[in-house]
Amino acid sequence: MLISHFFDLIPIWFLLIGTVLLMALFIEYGFRLGNRHRASAKKAQTAQVRAIMGAGLGLLAFTLAFTFNTGQSHYEARVQDLAEEARIARITFMQADLLEEPRRSKARKLLTDYVELRPDSRDPNDKPTPERLAELLEKAENYQHELWLLAVGADETVAGDAPYVQNSSFTNSVLALTDIHYKRLHSAVMNRIPLTIWMTIYLMAVLSMIIMGYQAGLTERRSPVATLTLAIAFSSVIVLIADLDRPVMSFFKINDQLLVELYQQMDEEILLEEQARESFNP
Repeated sequence: MLISHFFDLIPIWFLLIGTVLLMALFIEYGFRLGNRHRASAKKAQTAQVRAIMGAGLGLLAFTLAFTFNTGQSHYEARVQDLAEEARIARITFMQADLLEEPRRSKARKLLTDYVELRPDSRDPNDKPTPERLAELLEKAENYQHELWLLAVGADETVAGDAPYVQNSSFTNSVLALTDIHYKRLHSAVMNRIPLTIWMTIYLMAVLSMIIMGYQAGLTERRSPVATLTLAIAFSSVIVLIADLDRPVMSFFKINDQLLVELYQQMDEEILLEEQARESFNP
């Protein structure tokens, strides 16, 4: 579910190295092709190739800038959704106080466990895998289901007692929490740069590298350092865009301090409440 296309299956460093090698390979191919036609090439043809090379590199740069902006907007949407989820979770936790016991305590505990499970609020040193994230998401959805049962009184917390009076504020907050969960999931997994655009970018990059190498072959002048530098530069931008667009990023990290602090605050409130209850009931 967290894998949208085959780019997600390739480790980011392998993708970078492979892209650099691909660029350098086609530059070399273009150089040898140009060197083969150098004897028959005229001055006007060389100038035309130079103009085509400039247009190709410019078009590639424009496409990369446009795609980078798309990836950046996806990243910003994830940041905003995380902040919104933290806000809704806090409101839901506060509105759980409107419930009667024992539903109140159960709802507050479920919400605390739910926030702790959110993938972005895990230990920053623990790099999550897609499989681990899928497991955490499944647990989070189970907590959402239990919260909904509490909200509508369909749980077995007080079976046999008086009919449950539904609290609309808490019910709406649980619905909002579920909604923002699926919105975050959509932003991370579904709202991606299409595979067609990736194929177009690589095709344009390959053709631009061939033309650049071809022009160097016609003039019999090239700099290996400049060639490798250009290949690394374009490859780095492509890989940065790919990482921005991935559900599990390597070079970027969303600041999840809001969720971390929210979990700590919820856990502390529950602990203080349990200590107060024990002091009144020794």
